[in-house]
Amino acid sequence: MPVLLGALASGLIGVSDYFGRYCSRRAQAMTTVGTAFVGGLGITMVLLVIVPSAITAADLLLGAASGALIAIALSAMWHSLAVSSSAIASPIVAAFTSLGPLIYGVSTGERPTLAANIGIAVAVAGLLLAVIVPQTVTNVGTGIAYAILGGLAFTAAIVLLDRTSVDSGMWPAATQRAAALVFMLMVTRARRIPQILPRSLRLAGLAGGIAGGLGMASFIAGVQRGPVGEVSVAGSLYPVVTIALAVVLDDDTLRWWQAVGIAAVLAGTTLITVG
Repeated sequence: MPVLLGALASGLIGVSDYFGRYCSRRAQAMTTVGTAFVGGLGITMVLLVIVPSAITAADLLLGAASGALIAIALSAMWHSLAVSSSAIASPIVAAFTSLGPLIYGVSTGERPTLAANIGIAVAVAGLLLAVIVPQTVTNVGTGIAYAILGGLAFTAAIVLLDRTSVDSGMWPAATQRAAALVFMLMVTRARRIPQILPRSLRLAGLAGGIAGGLGMASFIAGVQRGPVGEVSVAGSLYPVVTIALAVVLDDDTLRWWQAVGIAAVLAGTTLITVG
């Protein structure tokens, strides 16, 4: 069940990223993410009413700290994309978000089964294949440095979420979205860029945020109940969903190795689930 929650998170976050890509092509990326966090905070407040959730100071702080780290991670990843390209940023961030929590889990005593280990290897290899797109790359050193920073911040955020209690329910998700929103509003204000999307894009931005908020809530529920390594690998496969949606809805080109990667992700996730 926890791995399935991670896989569900990948699907929802992949949908969120597709909406984010749509809006970011027509407006500032940071404005898009700030708007999305509004939608994400709104849906987590709804979940607080539906899901039994106990308030503890420790869980609230862990959620808020993870939110600040996610905002830092996104900012670093965007900067890597801006100064270099996705050919640098995407594989590095994907590797950190899938392997970082797995290494943490093993170091704290988790021991996946043989089937799960094979599934993890196949899924991560497929993820890296799927996100590789040949591009002209500039500022390689700077792009790598910011991508590593983003990957480390994502990993740290996941580790903090793993330390939240099952009884806390959706409170870590709520404080995470709130902290991330405050951080983004501060950044956009400091940089003098719009803090919310124009009316023509606002619905898409909020929809992406709602999908992302539901995805993060599913992920938090997964790591609260199961091995963080396996759940995190299942929850890190969202770029594959975004790529598939872009191919279907935007007529993006799917390279042969990306198709192989997507098939490997599906096979690997199945092995992790049954393992």
